[in-house]
Amino acid sequence: MLVHREQLLTKFVLILSKHPMKKHVTSSLFTGMLLLAAATSQAQTSFRIGPRVGFNQSFGGFEYPGDNYLKVTNSSRSGAEVGVAAQIGLGTHWAVQPALLYSQKGFAFEEDAYDAPYNYTYHGEYSFRFNYLTVPLNLLYSTGEGGQGFQVFAGPYVGLLLGGKYTSSQSGRYGSGASSGRSGKGDVEAGDTYDNTPDGPYVSKGLDAGLQGGIGYGFAGGFQVQAGYSQGLRDLGAKYAPGVTTRTPPTYRNHAFQFSVAYLFGPKS
Repeated sequence: MLVHREQLLTKFVLILSKHPMKKHVTSSLFTGMLLLAAATSQAQTSFRIGPRVGFNQSFGGFEYPGDNYLKVTNSSRSGAEVGVAAQIGLGTHWAVQPALLYSQKGFAFEEDAYDAPYNYTYHGEYSFRFNYLTVPLNLLYSTGEGGQGFQVFAGPYVGLLLGGKYTSSQSGRYGSGASSGRSGKGDVEAGDTYDNTPDGPYVSKGLDAGLQGGIGYGFAGGFQVQAGYSQGLRDLGAKYAPGVTTRTPPTYRNHAFQFSVAYLFGPKS
């Protein structure tokens, strides 16, 4: 079964190497998983794998550094998470849990400003949906054998931005006059530079990375429920293209509360 495990992980790498992101980024996502499989090939371990589905409530903490003109109010968005999870036993109570997940993250925010010299009031509303291919790698401790009973887990994750959508609306008013505004929507793309054109996509950095942890419970037969929190460590705000503006670009990081259920079945070694 250990050979089958390594073959499965190798197929994941080959599939994702076709993604337009650079190959060395894709390789770094799965190197740890492949090394783990190789390291355990000489040890007595148990291995289970199965589907995982979940729900998350994610935030971004969007802000404009050093900008006191705009007041930003952040809010969360809900999203789905679905994929495949595995459990590699390291003894009676310890295990490693890698997963390959399609994960929806995002956030919303409102911005308000008032320009006293012109008696001008501005209000904007924005909502973002980011679609990621995420690879968490957790170390798990369970009170029972083989992942059964109460669980505590923690570990790193990395994610590749596959794309997404955004919506926006802005309105302004001089004094007590009539309000005028506009609205829009478009795609989110992975990149490092944002040109802020009206019809162009919104650009967010393509590689996300962070830490996560939580608790769960494993039932006999392989059914498992888990709840956790993930904190992104990488600023995902793209830089403005040269000549677009002199303002400092916004910053934001993914962080989310997550709930998932999984059914892990054989093979076992």
